[in-house]
Amino acid sequence: MATVPEAFRKVVELLEAERTPFVVIGALAAGLQGDPRMTNDVDCMVSIKTEDVADLARAARSRGFEVEPELAETQWVASGFFRMWYGDSPRIAVDMMTSNSDFFREVVWRAEPVRLFGCEIFVPSAEDILLLKVMAWRMKDLGDIAAIVSRHRGRLDRQYLDKWAVWLGSKGGELEEVPERLSAVLEGRSGPPAVP
Repeated sequence: MATVPEAFRKVVELLEAERTPFVVIGALAAGLQGDPRMTNDVDCMVSIKTEDVADLARAARSRGFEVEPELAETQWVASGFFRMWYGDSPRIAVDMMTSNSDFFREVVWRAEPVRLFGCEIFVPSAEDILLLKVMAWRMKDLGDIAAIVSRHRGRLDRQYLDKWAVWLGSKGGELEEVPERLSAVLEGRSGPPAVP
């Protein structure tokens, strides 16, 4: 039976063997900066050229991940993201995300070293994982957001948070709400409705 820790260790082994710089994001990182919670996936932000995505997917497939290299490359070009699967029952989703914006590069640059499931890895700072969660703004993110704010109360760099919230908001679409969402969580008020 596949487990998240097993999938996580396999991902770390893969990315280190392929010399692909990465930062662990998502629920695992949020749990390290806030309160741990159950998750059934592993999320990584990777620094990789588009022309190397199919090779990474092929290397992943050789290590037991379920992934189609050509599809992974197509998804990467279209969205900066591709998904792999590990194990049979349950299958663990492993998501790879690009670090191709000024903010995402800042997330990688500021990442902090931690130990998780026996591996030395990097995770975003409390401010950066908070911003990533505020960007996503799903129901499951709200608990992570509250835990991060509570754990780091009085230590969060508000100037840094506001700077990137405004930058993200300037990108339009759903990100326009990022400054208001951030203000709401930092001031303890209700924000805009969360995405289901």
